[in-house]
Amino acid sequence: MSRFIAIEGIDGSGKGTQTAELQKHYEQQGLRCSTITFPRYSETMMGKQIGRFLNGEFGPLEHLHPVPISLMYAVERFESRALIEEKLNNCDILISDRYVGSNLAHQGAHLSGEEQQEFLDWISKLEFELFGVPQPDLVIVLDLPAESSADRVAMKKARDYTDQVTDLHESNQEYLAAVHEVYRMLCQQKETWHLAPCMSPSGEGLSVDLIQKNLRELINKYCPE
Repeated sequence: MSRFIAIEGIDGSGKGTQTAELQKHYEQQGLRCSTITFPRYSETMMGKQIGRFLNGEFGPLEHLHPVPISLMYAVERFESRALIEEKLNNCDILISDRYVGSNLAHQGAHLSGEEQQEFLDWISKLEFELFGVPQPDLVIVLDLPAESSADRVAMKKARDYTDQVTDLHESNQEYLAAVHEVYRMLCQQKETWHLAPCMSPSGEGLSVDLIQKNLRELINKYCPE
């Protein structure tokens, strides 16, 4: 079995870029490195429905209860379980651009207090115990404040799952701020979760190379070969 790393963070934090850079780095070291990205919009039955949800076809975000939405994401990962296991059995390191952590943070952001914690526990049991998807060895959250998300999202290329400039999550900064806070809370609660800053203390964005260096250091420290 290979090492399994999940890269998390709000929209615009650079998950796809950093995942690709990590893959390039490990392959240059002679390791077999594979990646997977969630949701798999065009590759799974539920991924197509998630695309419709993010395109706003199921209604405004504030009118949707997190339970059915979290089920969609969990089922989509269950559809991909065999692929995840195959990759883990045939590489040295697997890096996932979004994973169960996204479900926890994005759906947990709709709730608060004791209700939120019970719901987060429910999602973890749903994904890891009922659906049996593999648990990552390390979860790294790219720590980008919500107010910095909009400019970065605007620079993204067109996505095939939405005909909008921003999807249902990206267009709601208040919601993204709540997601950001849940991510930070989870990093405090869970031993295998760690933050990787995307901004300097003075509020300037860190370079892709510096963030990449920090990610490699976290992996070497908390998930060594």
